[in-house]
Amino acid sequence: MKRKGDLLSTWSGRAFVGALALLIGLGMAGVGVLLSSTYGATQVAGNARELHWTNATVGAAGITRAAIAQAVFFSFDDRSGDKATAIEEARANLATLAEASGSAYASGLLVNLIEELAAAGQETIDMAEIGLPADAETHRLTFVEPSFAMLRSELEASQSELTARIADSESTGGTISRITFVAIAFLIPAIAMVVFWLLLRRRLREREAEMQAYIDAERELNRAKDDFIASLSHELRTPLTTIVGFSEILGDDPTVLGPAREHVHLISASSADLSRMVNDLLTAARLDADALSIQPEPVDLAEQVEAATAPYVRAGEDMQIRVPSIEVYADPLHVRQVVHNLVSNALRHGGDHIRITGASKNGHGVLVVADDGPGVPLELEERLFKRFFHKGRQALVAGSVGLGLAISNELARRMGGSLRYQRIDEWTSFSFHLPSVPTVDLGERQPILAGTQHTD
Repeated sequence: MKRKGDLLSTWSGRAFVGALALLIGLGMAGVGVLLSSTYGATQVAGNARELHWTNATVGAAGITRAAIAQAVFFSFDDRSGDKATAIEEARANLATLAEASGSAYASGLLVNLIEELAAAGQETIDMAEIGLPADAETHRLTFVEPSFAMLRSELEASQSELTARIADSESTGGTISRITFVAIAFLIPAIAMVVFWLLLRRRLREREAEMQAYIDAERELNRAKDDFIASLSHELRTPLTTIVGFSEILGDDPTVLGPAREHVHLISASSADLSRMVNDLLTAARLDADALSIQPEPVDLAEQVEAATAPYVRAGEDMQIRVPSIEVYADPLHVRQVVHNLVSNALRHGGDHIRITGASKNGHGVLVVADDGPGVPLELEERLFKRFFHKGRQALVAGSVGLGLAISNELARRMGGSLRYQRIDEWTSFSFHLPSVPTVDLGERQPILAGTQHTD
């Protein structure tokens, strides 16, 4: 009996120890599962808070960008009195955005990007406030827009990463919930997680909707600006046409002599410059709206050059014009616009001697406008055909807002040609290439053989 009792005692002891170990194991497992669940929920909450901050920063950056653009827009014309309000709103949004850089969720890179955008925006607003709208717009496009793009890209990458973390945490939470269901009750934590996830999704959709609204508002502002420029340019063309026409009539009138004739020539040249600037603005608006009509036809390059340079010749400008009759396939209106821009640029920013020559090369008609001026610095050549390009504070195209060369380059490209800048033998030259008339489309049409040469 003793041995049996010892055996029972041994089995009892083993059972007790086993039960105790099982209870301890279950308890530790339960505690482990509970701690794991708690840790998972903490991770999701932390990621959610960081995602909320990221979404808010994206929204703040978008609002700030739109506010800066609005301030610059109203600084062009403050007759409505909205300039001060727009600038004040932009500064307030900049301050709100700057506060985001002090968050614990802002990494070193994000802090730098936020500060760069804030600094660029502050400089842009300062320019707009002191009455430099064109410089402010250039600064906005050159610094604010790239800074916003880099900040938004970094924030969007952070959004994707945080969303993935939340998804991973939710997946892990699901596995833990199944384990908890076997070990201990899990219903309440699971419901809490689902509710929290739904709330998070709802908040995320709200922020996305707000951000989309900001983007739509900014697009609408840009469309309004383009419509305003196009409308203004269109309205200016009618009185300008009258001024140009009557100045040409007076310039050809032999009874107009002496100082009066010089004044008429000055009016003719100045109105031609103003007409060219209006055409540039209208063309830019149409290019942005993808509504520019190109209607190519066989044209005589010499005739287009003569028509474009006539106001300058009547004004007594010293130019050598040697352009033979070359048929090209292009839009005559836009050919004259490009020639206007190149000649005006050479007269105002070139040297004392200007040469306009033409030739036919490799299936193209080539017009070269050259002058013996200093040209463009080497470090600026690659930006020569970009919009709003200036040399310091002065536009390279005479009397323009910095659109002429960019528009001329785009017009040449759309007509199947090109515009090139070269510095050869101390001469600055712009070569305007246009395709020759395709012989397959001419039928029995005879080419123009007569050549014209003008020398002033």
